[in-house]
Amino acid sequence: MAHRLPIVLVSAAAAVTLAACGSSGGGGDQSTPPASHTPAASTPVVAPATTSAAATTSAAASSSGAAAAARPVAVNKTITDPALGNKTVILKYLTGYQPSAAAKAKFSALEDEDVVLVDVTVTAGTKYYGSVGSDDFRLTKTKNGIDESPTTILDDEVKAAGYPPLQDAETGKTSTGWVIFTPKKGLTKLVFRYERLAYQGSDGKAIPAKNFDVPLN
Repeated sequence: MAHRLPIVLVSAAAAVTLAACGSSGGGGDQSTPPASHTPAASTPVVAPATTSAAATTSAAASSSGAAAAARPVAVNKTITDPALGNKTVILKYLTGYQPSAAAKAKFSALEDEDVVLVDVTVTAGTKYYGSVGSDDFRLTKTKNGIDESPTTILDDEVKAAGYPPLQDAETGKTSTGWVIFTPKKGLTKLVFRYERLAYQGSDGKAIPAKNFDVPLN
């Protein structure tokens, strides 16, 4: 999840801070330099191992075939978070992507899961210092009733297939890429969610938690 300084995250699990960028009603000392921001460490991705050149060729062909068979569906809907100033444009989504045999051998759960890719353009607001990225999104209304978090286990593979994963956008910056989900097989209704946690401003202003849901189909 993107960290923001120095607004305090209202959560029993963690505390995060954000600093207002010179708001006239913020009540803070605008001459104070902004706090530094350290991006959350990304999850290491280990490329699936193969035992021979032939196996590597086979896996690449399988991935390429899956990419050719899959067809993205246009969405073109926008989520705007007025409190934090973040903006997300949902460009399209893709189902039917088949992980390579090597990926399924390495991550056995993929045998019982589908792969859903959502292509987005995100812009981090300038009201506060922070970032917005894949960890801010969920696939909800899933078959088991649990919101699905993004995964990084297929990052290398989907990038090679022409679907570069989304990179975090820092304050005032824009980034475009695919968010990867692996829900249980059989999910037919897809709802994409931008999840804003609750924050407490250094000026005492409370920003409540809120979910922004967009049906994909």
